Amino acid sequence: MFVRDSLILDIIEASLNVATLRHNIYSANIANVDTPGYKKYRVAFEEILKNVLDTDMDISDIEPKVYRITETSFRNDGNNVNLDEEVVLMNQNFLKYQALSQFAKWHFDRYYTVLGGRKR
Repeated sequence: MFVRDSLILDIIEASLNVATLRHNIYSANIANVDTPGYKKYRVAFEEILKNVLDTDMDISDIEPKVYRITETSFRNDGNNVNLDEEVVLMNQNFLKYQALSQFAKWHFDRYYTVLGGRKR
């Protein structure tokens, strides 16, 4: 399947923006680990992206959904933040961000090479 370069770059950009948003969400969850009654947040994006790609909608219409998980509580004070889980998710998100950044760099390096430049 051929995917045009601008679509690839749009997907990378949207994914990097979501990774930044997720980092902020995980940071807020961690900061509130001891706040009584605090409920953790999550970000939905991948399924939304898949639906947009399946329907040939414009990728600029993608809006990640931030939602709150209210059904669970790990402690008697009503807080549902699990510090270990948040740290693992933050590290996974960081690795995704690095991989996306490297893919974007590789993508641009191809053009640089075609235009007669040397690899950086």
